[in-house]
Amino acid sequence: MAAAAETPTKALAVPGKPGANEVVDPLRGWSKKQRLAALLVVLGKDIAAQILNDFDERDVEEVTTEMARIDFVPVETQKALLKEFTGVAVDAVASAAGGPQFAKDVLERSIGSFKANELINRIAPNKARNVDITVLRDIQPRQLINLLRKEQIQTWALVLSYLDPARCAEVLSLISADLRTDIVERIATMEPTSSEVVEQILNHIKRRVALKNTLSVTSSGGARILAEVINALEDSISKQVLTGLEERNPDLAKNIQKLLFVFEDIGDMDKQTMARILREVDYHQLAVALKTASERLKSAVLNSLSKRAAEGLQEEIQYMPPVRLTDVEEAQEKIIEVVRELESNGEITVSKGGGGRNELV
Repeated sequence: MAAAAETPTKALAVPGKPGANEVVDPLRGWSKKQRLAALLVVLGKDIAAQILNDFDERDVEEVTTEMARIDFVPVETQKALLKEFTGVAVDAVASAAGGPQFAKDVLERSIGSFKANELINRIAPNKARNVDITVLRDIQPRQLINLLRKEQIQTWALVLSYLDPARCAEVLSLISADLRTDIVERIATMEPTSSEVVEQILNHIKRRVALKNTLSVTSSGGARILAEVINALEDSISKQVLTGLEERNPDLAKNIQKLLFVFEDIGDMDKQTMARILREVDYHQLAVALKTASERLKSAVLNSLSKRAAEGLQEEIQYMPPVRLTDVEEAQEKIIEVVRELESNGEITVSKGGGGRNELV
């Protein structure tokens, strides 16, 4: 490794002797192998070993020879090396082994999560790319199904996650139950996808349908999108989707159900349905659940009770001592479970939101 002439094996230094007022680049005059060797020293032996495993024998010998000459790397040199490494990794193709996430993972293991995020964000701030998704807005559902027929599940999930919920629901209603369950599970669990990958897939579709327009997109997927899609499905299909998810991934299905129906939705119920639910609910539990509820929901609940019961509930809410937010949420969840049980037994019918379908009958 390039070192000061008088101490060639002790410490890294910039080749040459700068003037007194000169601002020096710590890496000036270094070869690529010298920079790599120093970087591997900074990253540590475990990561260095993993990286060198992919090198041929000659390169390993040359790099490790440089590493053997290094006793320590000054702080300023470390910063310069990490900055250069991150910049190179960020410019890599996202679908390859490197890229921003690879850089972030390596940096986290070597300098800690906080510093890694700080460096990544400074060098490669997360910016949305302009990706043409008009093709997904304009293409007919059956045509899209034909285009995706031979694609992998993750491609189906990615493409469908960029559709509006109603269009996505229409596509899902036209495919087999098994494929539908595979896709919705992947939509709900997939991580945000790089714009480059999205662009490649959409360009492939775009070339086949020759449509053009641009819209800024960054990431998609997740349980919330799936909940919106399920809300737009016909009841019979949405129930099949949820049943399939419950069999494969009970925790995921539970999270989706929480997004499909929340405590505030009780305020949209008619008095008859509300009264049926309240007959199954402990009033102290109801008072706790209403501590953080909107005035609209409180009013709807009180209007569904007799005058005496409403006054008693109001009094309990008013004089109740402070309660933990977790206790309130637990009480609300128990009431939601009552709603689900009554619906499951056919005693009430809860229609999903969207498109005028948010009433209970």
